[in-house]
Amino acid sequence: MRDELTIAVGELYQGIRHEHWHGRTFRQFWEWFNARCIQIVGTAEAGELDELEGRLLEVRAEVEDGGYAVASDRLDEVIEPPM
Repeated sequence: MRDELTIAVGELYQGIRHEHWHGRTFRQFWEWFNARCIQIVGTAEAGELDELEGRLLEVRAEVEDGGYAVASDRLDEVIEPPM
């Protein structure tokens, strides 16, 4: 995988950190996250897609572990700092 994609995935990891999302809604988070993933995939070459998919799934697992995966009726709730 090219350096640009590795860097983009690293930036995605940085972008999911809780301090970036306090006071914003889950909907805002998911709109940003999905758009960023689409943008990253759009810059990948065909031979990079399998490896990139694996890396993006790892980021997605971190997102779920971080508590951002909420039911659709909670998307407009504000993200609070962890206690």
